[in-house]
Amino acid sequence: MDLTPVLVVLLPVLLVFSVGLVGGTRRLGFWLSVLLAVVLTPIGGVLVAVLSGPKRIKPKKKKRSAPPPEADTSRSA
Repeated sequence: MDLTPVLVVLLPVLLVFSVGLVGGTRRLGFWLSVLLAVVLTPIGGVLVAVLSGPKRIKPKKKKRSAPPPEADTSRSA
């Protein structure tokens, strides 16, 4: 069995997908990296994705905790 047709189709698809995975951690994101890999070839897509820089990390908002319950000092017995 000749594997050439499988490799001709499968190898480029895997390369483009791997460029998307690299771009997923970069500013471009997954889908834009995939698009660039299709247009510019996978090598060009990787270069653009890597040069785009790391993804900006948004600071997490601190949750406001509920104020402690006030102590009930008035006792009615």
